[in-house]
Amino acid sequence: MLRMKDYKIHLFFFFTFCINVAINGQLPNGVWRDHLPYSNARRIAEVNNKIFCSTTGGLFSYNKTDFALQKFSKVNGLGDIGITALNYNEGLQVLVIGYDNGNIDMIKNDSVINLPDIKRKLIIGDKAINNIQFINNYAYLACGFGIVVVDIQKNEFKDTYLFGPNGNQIFVNDIATDGEKIFASTNQGIISAYLNSPNLVDYNYWNKLSSLPDENAEYKSIAYFQGKLLAIYQNPLTSSSDIIEISKDSWKTWSPEPLNYRVINVHNNLLVLVSDYNSQVYDQSFNLVYQAATVLPQYAYYDKDGILWIADSQKGLMKSVNGVLSTDIYPNGPKYIDVGELVYSNGKLWVGSGNATNVYDNKGAYLFENEKWTNINRETLPPLEAFGSINNIAADPADPGHIFGGHTGLGVVEIKGDEVSVFDETNSVFKTIEGYGHGFIFVTGMSFDTENNLWVSTDYSENPVYVRRPDGSWENIKLKYDGFGSFTRIEDIYASKTGLIWLLMYRLGILVFRENADGSVSERFFTVINQEGELSERMHSIAEDNDGNIWIGTNSGPVIYYNPVSIIEQSGTIVGNQVIIPRNDGTNFGDPLLKNEKINCIKIDGANRKWMATEKSGVFLMSVDGKKEIHNFNSENSPLFSDNILSIEINDENGEVFFGTDKGILSFKGQATKGDDNYYDVYVYPNPVRESYRGDITITGLVANVNVKITDIAGNLVYETTALGGQAIWDGTNFRGDRVQTGVYMVFCTNDDGTKTHVTKLLFIH
Repeated sequence: MLRMKDYKIHLFFFFTFCINVAINGQLPNGVWRDHLPYSNARRIAEVNNKIFCSTTGGLFSYNKTDFALQKFSKVNGLGDIGITALNYNEGLQVLVIGYDNGNIDMIKNDSVINLPDIKRKLIIGDKAINNIQFINNYAYLACGFGIVVVDIQKNEFKDTYLFGPNGNQIFVNDIATDGEKIFASTNQGIISAYLNSPNLVDYNYWNKLSSLPDENAEYKSIAYFQGKLLAIYQNPLTSSSDIIEISKDSWKTWSPEPLNYRVINVHNNLLVLVSDYNSQVYDQSFNLVYQAATVLPQYAYYDKDGILWIADSQKGLMKSVNGVLSTDIYPNGPKYIDVGELVYSNGKLWVGSGNATNVYDNKGAYLFENEKWTNINRETLPPLEAFGSINNIAADPADPGHIFGGHTGLGVVEIKGDEVSVFDETNSVFKTIEGYGHGFIFVTGMSFDTENNLWVSTDYSENPVYVRRPDGSWENIKLKYDGFGSFTRIEDIYASKTGLIWLLMYRLGILVFRENADGSVSERFFTVINQEGELSERMHSIAEDNDGNIWIGTNSGPVIYYNPVSIIEQSGTIVGNQVIIPRNDGTNFGDPLLKNEKINCIKIDGANRKWMATEKSGVFLMSVDGKKEIHNFNSENSPLFSDNILSIEINDENGEVFFGTDKGILSFKGQATKGDDNYYDVYVYPNPVRESYRGDITITGLVANVNVKITDIAGNLVYETTALGGQAIWDGTNFRGDRVQTGVYMVFCTNDDGTKTHVTKLLFIH
């Protein structure tokens, strides 16, 4: 039985935007944003004058009066991601949200009350909250293991009912009540009990209904309406989902017509049915009064105003008024939750949709530009029909709108505006995996070099390296290394600024090569060994820092190669370096940085600090030398959706850091930007600093890493710092930590040798 204390998060749920966007349209430092898909709608609830719609990404509301959209996620108050159930208790004015991991949120008076007991409890099996039914002042949760009862007035769990065979777990899809009994539609029949039973925790008080077409079949949805118990039954004879009417001793098919029904529900004293392509509303005499056809409806809600709202998995939220369907209603975002590589170039963030489970999934890629997401797939770009999902992405440095995408199976696609070209074994030098025909070219990495050559790596090949020259021609590079073969896996390929091409070979090592002026190729293969002689067999990521050092992400932390330009000519064993972090135990011993972590991705920010994506512990921001931890964001201490971070990218123009997780994309406004060789459009924001403002004050557009001094109008120094790349941060306090007084303050910026200086000013109001 779950009777743990509830866990409350008193956060304001309805606010405009975290802290509010600062003057000049700049995001405040430290602000998180979600970039989730909202078009795949799942559930609907009516809350006063708003319609709430849950999606595979998050939750959003639609105001029926002013048509305003507002989105909600972990970023602005929700306790989790992955909503599976949603219902509103009008009497108690509580919106209850259930998640796929058992987590629960209750929204009361603009505050979120989180009940994580199911999520945290050790339960073998499915914890998902599948549906929510209100009975009196309790919320009955249909869970993957049974039924959980929550007292929504006391914000605590009341009971847990396990009524499978011999009191074991049972998967509950839905719950209904006639006021006397509670009915649970499960994957093993329909089971009922009297609500006034002395002990419903005892499974002996629960009984399986026998008056069914198959008492052990799965019944996905159930409702009690006008004295009739109705349930959806998968008919094995017709391969359709029929609606059956169940009485004490018999059953009969009630389905108005032979459709594949998904959901049966009661809203505002009307019966609402959802089938594959249709939503229907029946009055209390079971007469059809309304219906609407949409693409892929998942749920429907008939509101008090006679409007039918439909949650469609392709079109988001739709409303039908007098038979007229609205256009799609949902916040802008990527089409899918799936994430692959992230690449920022010239004001555009390109995002791959990842390694599709099905090689023929057509999820394409996404583009974030000017605060808007555009989806690049077969719906928006029909020629992509034959290519599918894009995982790896490379953006042409010479043309911001020109990108290349890699597919784990179908080769390389080139996209330039509306023009699409696919390169595979039929029209290029690409070769399929030996023994397979068309469609098995596993692209694993893509990287442009300084000469605008595009380097591509593939899996399971005797010649896994390809290059596209600036003139559009392709070559298959022949290397001397004889360890390639049909079992060789390549994790990534990277073209460094020094002209070296790095090939990460899973369980083998690293092959570094370069093209010489005479057309020959020089190369060097080595295993990854640190200064202690420890071997790393699995390399997953690579990055080049601002000093030209190469950082390799392994399954046991990062390994660094200093002065890598001479690596091919070096004799003897090539040794990498792991940063050693001293232990806080009074000894002189230390441990390698993130030694127990798989590093999925490494990115370097404008201040030469290292962002590292791990598989199990979220994301780390380390100092320039890697010895100091600046941030460790994870799903417990931040809005991160998951601790499995797949990819990272940084907008060097404003410092925003994007994280691709296995549950979607979100971003964090970092403090570092890329510095320039000269001052460019230097300004301070916010300016003026109002008396109510308590966030960071940012001076941006600076030469990289300049010294910044802030003085009052009389020339007294109040603060001094070093810019993080192209911008400096001030919290508005002096050296004593006191907030400075009202006045005009001068900002003096100087590089190391004093040859590049700049002065600006700001108004501060105490």
